[in-house]
Amino acid sequence: MQALNVKCIGLPDVRNNFPFFRDNQRIYLDSSSTALKPEPVIGAITDFYLQAGSNVGRSNHQYAQLSTQLFESSRNKLACFLGCSADEVIFTANCTDSINLLAHGLALGKGDHVVVSPLEHHSNLLPWLSKCRVSVARLDLNGCIDLDHLDSLLASDPAKLVAVCHASNVTGNVQPVRQICQIARARGALSLLDAAQTAGHIPVSVGQIGCDFLALSGHKMFGPSGIGALYMRRDLQASIQSYRYGGGMVNKVQHGDISYQSGPGRFEAGTPNIEGAIGLGAAVDYINGLGGQWVQDHDRDLESYFRSQIQSVRNIEIAFPIASQHLPIFPLVPVGKVDIGFVSRILSDRYDIALSSGYQCNQPLYRNSGIEGALRVSMHLYNTRKDIDTLIMALTDLQDLLA
Repeated sequence: MQALNVKCIGLPDVRNNFPFFRDNQRIYLDSSSTALKPEPVIGAITDFYLQAGSNVGRSNHQYAQLSTQLFESSRNKLACFLGCSADEVIFTANCTDSINLLAHGLALGKGDHVVVSPLEHHSNLLPWLSKCRVSVARLDLNGCIDLDHLDSLLASDPAKLVAVCHASNVTGNVQPVRQICQIARARGALSLLDAAQTAGHIPVSVGQIGCDFLALSGHKMFGPSGIGALYMRRDLQASIQSYRYGGGMVNKVQHGDISYQSGPGRFEAGTPNIEGAIGLGAAVDYINGLGGQWVQDHDRDLESYFRSQIQSVRNIEIAFPIASQHLPIFPLVPVGKVDIGFVSRILSDRYDIALSSGYQCNQPLYRNSGIEGALRVSMHLYNTRKDIDTLIMALTDLQDLLA
């Protein structure tokens, strides 16, 4: 199997990498929910089925060895992408699964304390609420975690873990995660970063950030569904309990004498999502082929252009403050009482525009702000200014409905 090279000369070529856009006028503005899949990712998965197709780490025949090689190669690619060692990357089903693995592995009790933020996806809130006491650090006026309040929370009530998102899937605001992790460590707490929204948009280096754990989902960074990863600092792994048991995670089982593997294998019981991991590795190659700076520059252009154009539409507002570092994610709220799900369906059926409507899995943030959900516009590298123009035209057509 040969790796597929990605050539990016300009935006039209990038858009053509995505079969979803072939021979149609679709406008996809729901990338925070899931990103579309480029041809190199689809091709890598298909090639695995055609040329390898075997289980990993089980057999010595050439096809099993090829599967294992491809699987572990993807782990290495992801490790380089995150700036860590391969033995610190655990494959999971998604970001939610990564967080649940850690919530179980930390063996939290009702007396233990975890600090989160108001920006957390339900996946980075419910696992902690099910296990222990949870405190919420407040936000500043710019929509970022208030560092002074976080520090005071940890000083007055020591916590085992600070678990926060790198960027909000609702507001798009990128959080000061390096400072957050520094505060956590100084106060004796571990740190978990939910990087589901940032991986593939901005650099995510665990060394520079200084986090102890980091979770991500493959499907939000052009990979397939059903694959994610958890970065777990090597020196912490022995203290984290496994909560799934089965084949592939042991060295020896005999009359109650059980010896478990060290490293990622101890947390990856059973046959893994082999094709998913291979697809995720191809997604990493695709992102690297484009160049991180190109992606960031394109994001900034989309964000700036959208903010300038949305001002022309009456009866709709951006729901939350926008921080200085921000991804092209915008929650829009009609000034009237119109059903946003109805508006979303009109945009889909009449204009072929796909975007999210509702709470985006963060009901506390919306409800505490007195907002009953929003129309979320979220963009990625395959979007263009023309997409924004079409959306603005459609919202202008509907602006009386939004009142």
